[in-house]
Amino acid sequence: MDFLFDILRGIIFVIAKIIFPFKTKGKENIPEEGGIVLCSNHISFLDPVFILITSRRRVYFMSKSELFKNKLSAAFFRFCGAFPVNRGQGDTSALDTAKDIVADNKIFGIFVEGTRTKNPDASPGRAKSGAAVIAASSKSDILPVAVTYKHGRPRLFSRVVVRYGTPIKAEEIAISDTKTSEIKKITARIMGDITELWKEETECMK
Repeated sequence: MDFLFDILRGIIFVIAKIIFPFKTKGKENIPEEGGIVLCSNHISFLDPVFILITSRRRVYFMSKSELFKNKLSAAFFRFCGAFPVNRGQGDTSALDTAKDIVADNKIFGIFVEGTRTKNPDASPGRAKSGAAVIAASSKSDILPVAVTYKHGRPRLFSRVVVRYGTPIKAEEIAISDTKTSEIKKITARIMGDITELWKEETECMK
């Protein structure tokens, strides 16, 4: 399955490179091994595509359950490493799946805002606690990522940058349990790092 996925990813990489002249920055920040929680902003449905084709390791994403209602689309998304979550319903099974992915020394990817940003300038919106809960529960490092589009939103033949930030070490933010105060602190740190990456790239694109 991984072989077939790599072929599909290679094809998408070539097509995306022609349609969207994307660049990758900070790729060296992706750990070569071990479980980690990848946290990104969310602007477009294309965001996971750009992360999947720029990461040197496979990323397993949590995706809204609506994408899995059709058997064909469900099979495709599962093939790509995605699994469903019922948003706003405290889906504990999805959280358990995410923690299992990290425990299995893989990269679990999540869009911290929970949905695409509604800000007019496409700046990161308000973060939800899911990513922090998973990181705290699995005692894993966190990899902040920012996807930035030259015109705020994706446009054909317009520049896109996927920037991987410096990992946030579990011990650096004292991840020890899932108390509300600690989760808020972790969430704020994650969103702060992502926002900073996004702002820097937005300035570079002007």
